[in-house]
Amino acid sequence: MTKRQKHRDVAKFLRSKGWEHVRTKGSHETWKSPDGAMTLVVAAHGGEVSAGIVRQIQNVFDDTPSTWN
Repeated sequence: MTKRQKHRDVAKFLRSKGWEHVRTKGSHETWKSPDGAMTLVVAAHGGEVSAGIVRQIQNVFDDTPSTWN
């Protein structure tokens, strides 16, 4: 089962994959893929990213950290 993750860990992972933080509105951040074809909204309520958003990231990347499961 996917677990909630710290926002800083998710942001660090996305940056390592070349994704760019485009904008922030409240606690929601919009991230853009390196080629600009895909965007992802990450909500960091209380400093944590929900399991649903972590699962969406896992669907995009095959090599997410094993501690995210």
